[in-house]
Amino acid sequence: MDKSNERKPLRIKNLAELKRTVKPGVEMLTTSHAYHKDMIGLIRQVKQVQTVGFYSVVKDQPNHRYSVCNYGKGFFTPFEKASAYIFDGDTISLLDTRKNDGSILMTFQFYEQKQKQVIESEETNMNEFERLHRLAERHREAYPPGTRLELIDMNDPYAPVPSGTRGTVDFIDDMAQIHMKWDNGRTLALNSDEDSFRRLTQEELAEEQETQDDDMDEDSSPVMGM
Repeated sequence: MDKSNERKPLRIKNLAELKRTVKPGVEMLTTSHAYHKDMIGLIRQVKQVQTVGFYSVVKDQPNHRYSVCNYGKGFFTPFEKASAYIFDGDTISLLDTRKNDGSILMTFQFYEQKQKQVIESEETNMNEFERLHRLAERHREAYPPGTRLELIDMNDPYAPVPSGTRGTVDFIDDMAQIHMKWDNGRTLALNSDEDSFRRLTQEELAEEQETQDDDMDEDSSPVMGM
């Protein structure tokens, strides 16, 4: 068998390098998994990358259950803390953070995409960049700094801001993420592709202002004493 055209797995040294490697089209091979045995041996292609993780679909199997989950975006793999990874040459091991006993959750490898896929991925990235740029401009017009929003639902598997929390828009970055100062002290950004939220009505803003005025009146009341 001629192995000259066989691709070798990428050698990744640390978490920062892993995040740079994970791009749309890059292939991921799971070599072991403590919970998803049916994932072992599957080749998945990265479909979408976010700051907290990435979505992937099973290569050449668009109808596979891992390809159609999460409303068609594919299987979600979060980025963990650097201490949860073991980088050993071309193999990456991820510790089971739920057990927190040093056991391995999964091992996997990454492979570069073929040249045709690279070109298609670059075109996709350019289109995605332009989409996000336009979306960021629309958000800046609709939600200038100081705008009051209420969260309906946040798509975060770990520590989402609770639904119903209100907050103030701080700024909007070039990736169209709405950075917030939540009333509960959190600063987690909103992703309009993933999260649901609404702008407060004039009546609600008036109620908030009235409540603030009442609080100020109480704070400024004279203290009576003997």
